[in-house]
Amino acid sequence: MPELAACDATTIGPAMPRLLLISYFFPPHGGAGVQRALKFCTAATSQDWQVTVLAHAPHSGDLQDPTMLAEIPTDVSVVRTSSLPLHELGPWVRKAVAPDAYLGWYPQALRAARLAVRAQPCDAIVSTSMPYTAHLVAQTLKRDLGLPWLADLRDPWTDNRFMAHYHGHGLMDRWRQWIDARLEQAVYAQADAITVTAEPLRRLLMDKHGIQPERVHLVRNGYDEADFRGILPQPVARAAVDPSERAGHDLRILFAGSIYEGYTIEPFFAAWQRLLQRRPDLRIQLTVHTQNTPLLHSLLQQYPLPAARTQEGGRIAHKAVVQRYGEADLLVLSCLDDLSIPGKLFEYIRCGTPVLAFTVADAEANTLLRQTASGFAVQHDDVEAGARQLERLYDAWLTGQPLTHPDAQAVAKLERRVAFGGMFCVLDRLVASRAPA
Repeated sequence: MPELAACDATTIGPAMPRLLLISYFFPPHGGAGVQRALKFCTAATSQDWQVTVLAHAPHSGDLQDPTMLAEIPTDVSVVRTSSLPLHELGPWVRKAVAPDAYLGWYPQALRAARLAVRAQPCDAIVSTSMPYTAHLVAQTLKRDLGLPWLADLRDPWTDNRFMAHYHGHGLMDRWRQWIDARLEQAVYAQADAITVTAEPLRRLLMDKHGIQPERVHLVRNGYDEADFRGILPQPVARAAVDPSERAGHDLRILFAGSIYEGYTIEPFFAAWQRLLQRRPDLRIQLTVHTQNTPLLHSLLQQYPLPAARTQEGGRIAHKAVVQRYGEADLLVLSCLDDLSIPGKLFEYIRCGTPVLAFTVADAEANTLLRQTASGFAVQHDDVEAGARQLERLYDAWLTGQPLTHPDAQAVAKLERRVAFGGMFCVLDRLVASRAPA
């Protein structure tokens, strides 16, 4: 099924409808989980919707990017609440009762949501995960208030390919999986609509979980053009240059994003090490901006040849990251899940810098890179293929050749407003169906 297309906005009643967006991660929180909720809010006004956001008030140790506070539209109401210290219950208790590490937010969030809706009545509820606790808050509110509810899945729930890295196989783990499955099925059964970020996940929800096709919709992440305005121009092919300009310089490669156990840029390090073993003279420099420095250090110990040519850039503000995209010669990314697409890929494609992605066979990243002519996809577990592709790109760069010829029209179709227009169209229909005849 193609992505949802935007529809003509309809006003429900005499005033613009209002929705309650339940998103644990929201500025000043930083990181990948913030982007979808924030950009959803920026799209709301153009779709004739008002938004009240229920979010978590970050702790001092949480990843934060205060610069993103300026991006919250002035007409968006934000309610932030703390959470109970669930960590004090101990790991066994938490594993027995919690769908994720954020269940301590549930009672606080539910109380704050009820007060918020009383102060500003809402016409619909949207919850976005991770964490899945956000859906449990929305589920209770729907039961209490009778409002239409859209559950947004940024990633799979029990079908998440990487949960095995965090859960074991003991009795308690099997109990946890049984509880998760029941919670998940209840959410799928009671939500009026479900949105996902990748078509393979949409098909899985229909085939495995029996969700009717008309209730589950594809709404990709996309990129926000406002993030690039005044920083990077529209993507075009970079002109060829005199090879002498490259003499004595390094091919500058950038990775900027989240890494976690089971989902890292190890495939790139493996390919790079293989290439350096046969061509140690290659001048390649990698800069990494990520929050998980212990995991990065582990990779650097495992791959000593690339480690000597890798520098840590640390965490920087989102606007600064966008600037770095344009300064690099090549962007690298892992897309190791066929059920989701890293949101970072859309920003990579928009910036116009060539992309080298290490992917699984059915990843939609392969199609997106091909359709936009923005880069190259390599099977993540084929080290030699990765090394050969990196070598081809390096040699082309060394001779002054442009590495890609981006299709600006195809890239523009990935702007977030296109996808979110369809999401608000679903909300319009849900609210209209509840309106009195």
